[in-house]
Amino acid sequence: MNYEIREANKHDYAGISQLTMEVYNLHLKNRPDVYLDIENPLSKEFFNDLLNSNTTNIFIVENTDNKQLVAYSILQIMNTKNPIYIPKKYIYIDDFCVKSTLKRTGIGKLLFNHIVDYAKLENAAALQLNVWEFNQDALKFYESMGMNTRNRMMELNF
Repeated sequence: MNYEIREANKHDYAGISQLTMEVYNLHLKNRPDVYLDIENPLSKEFFNDLLNSNTTNIFIVENTDNKQLVAYSILQIMNTKNPIYIPKKYIYIDDFCVKSTLKRTGIGKLLFNHIVDYAKLENAAALQLNVWEFNQDALKFYESMGMNTRNRMMELNF
């Protein structure tokens, strides 16, 4: 199969929305204390806001044979804000999804490497993301791509 990576457009909403459900259902199942049980976790309005933002980019991986969307990532271009931090620009991976039936086929690596290249073109100092501790497959994937734990978010629930 042949795959192409490109920037998302308004016609990609249905495909991205479908993949978003896979990520959302995994998170809802494992953290029902955090995620609302809603019908549509990616509204068309929010998607359009992302497309029109100057600080957001959405990349998709499309099967060029059948034009099926098989992966996507939502990226935020960010800058450190706290005055005690060294000023730096970084790319934050807000969302990263590969169709569940196509995991471990190299599509995730293809998309991740594209994001790395994009971050370098943007002169970003780093690539960052958050990943839930329950998501061991994602943790292993990101570590295999060279990512390291930077800090931990901890919680005490009542």
